[in-house]
Amino acid sequence: MAASPHANWHYPRTDLAEKILKSFKAGLAERFTIFAPRKRGKTEFVQRDVAPMAREQGILVVYVDFWRDRSSPSMAFATAVMAARREQESWFTNLVSGSNLKASLKLFGGDLSLEVSPQKKHAEKKVVEAAFEELEATSKPILLLLDEVQHLATDPEFSDFTAALRSFMTARSDEKIKGIFTGSSQEGLAQLFKRTKAPFYNASSTLDFPDLGEAFVIFELDVFKRVTGGAYLNKERATDIFESMARSPGRFTDLLKRMALEEVHDIDEGIARFSDALIEEEYQQFRTLWDDMHFMDKALLTMISRGEHKGLYSEDYKAQLKTIYPEFDTTKKSSIQNAVNRLKSNTLNAIYSSEHGVWRFTDPAFEHFVRTLDNTSDDTE
Repeated sequence: MAASPHANWHYPRTDLAEKILKSFKAGLAERFTIFAPRKRGKTEFVQRDVAPMAREQGILVVYVDFWRDRSSPSMAFATAVMAARREQESWFTNLVSGSNLKASLKLFGGDLSLEVSPQKKHAEKKVVEAAFEELEATSKPILLLLDEVQHLATDPEFSDFTAALRSFMTARSDEKIKGIFTGSSQEGLAQLFKRTKAPFYNASSTLDFPDLGEAFVIFELDVFKRVTGGAYLNKERATDIFESMARSPGRFTDLLKRMALEEVHDIDEGIARFSDALIEEEYQQFRTLWDDMHFMDKALLTMISRGEHKGLYSEDYKAQLKTIYPEFDTTKKSSIQNAVNRLKSNTLNAIYSSEHGVWRFTDPAFEHFVRTLDNTSDDTE
C-alpha cells in the first residue's frame, strides 16, 4: 500500500513553541536565535509549530526565507510581508504608479518578480520601505520568522538592509515586533550576533534547539505503520539508524517516506536500497560546491575532516597540507588565511571557529562528504 499524500510526518515540538511565545508575552525576551545544522528541523519547527500557535493568539506572522532570493534579501523580506498581509498587488501597484519606473509584478504563491530599469536598486529600496510601513500600519503584534539569517552576513551589499531591519526591530518604544532568527552557520551567527561590531550584537537570546531522540523515532514509526496499513519496523534498529544519521530528523524521515512509497517494510532493506540514493541527492549540492573550490580550500577541508582542527599555521600542518596540495607554497601564510576566509563565507559557510584557533565543519553531512572523498582517494592510491 503506497503512502498517503496526506500523511503527517511532522513531529511537533509544542512545548518549545509554547515556551517561546510565553516568553514573548511575559516580556522576558524580544528575539530568539536558533542555530543548528541543516536537516535538523528548524524551518519545520518555526513554520508548523510556532507560526500556527502565534496566529491563534492574534499575532501577524511573517516568515522570511533569505535564501529565496539570495541576490536580494531585502526583496525576500518584502515578498514575505506581502504574502503575510494578502494585499500584495494593491500596495505594490500604488507604489510604482506615477513614477518613471518600469515594473512588472508577478504574483504566484506570494512570489514577487521585479523588472526595473534603470533604477532597480532605488526601486527595491522603495519596495522595502513600503514593506516596513505596511507592518507599522497594522494594529496586530508581529512575529518575524527570519530563516537562513546568516545569509545577511555574506555580502557587504546587504549591510544597509540589515541595519534597517535591526532598527525596525530594536529601536522602538513599543513591544510590537518580536523575532526568531534561524540559521545553519555558526560563523554567520558570530558575524551577526556575537561580535561587538556585529549588526545584531546583543539584540537576541540564543535558544537551545535540542536533538530529537527515541520519542521522535517512535512517532515516525507510528506514522509509517499508519500509512502503510500496519507495517511494523523494529524500534531498536530504527533508533540505531537514526543515531548513525547524526540524529538528523530530515534524513530519517526521507528514508521512511521512500520506503513507504516503494512498499519496503524492512528497515535494513530500506537502508540497502535507498540510503545511497538519498545520500547522493544530498551530496549533489556538495559536489557542485566542491568542484568550484580552490585546491587550497579542498586541502584545508580534508585536513579538518581528519580531525586536524587547530594549529593551521604550524610547520607540521603546512607540511600535511602540501601532501594534499603539492602546489601549496608553505612560505605564504596568507594562502591558509585566504582559504579560511573563503570557506567561512561560501554558500554553506563551510567552517566556523568553535574557539580561538579551532575550526570545525558547520554541517556534519558536508564533513561526511569530504571524509568520504578522502577515503575514496586513499583507496585508489
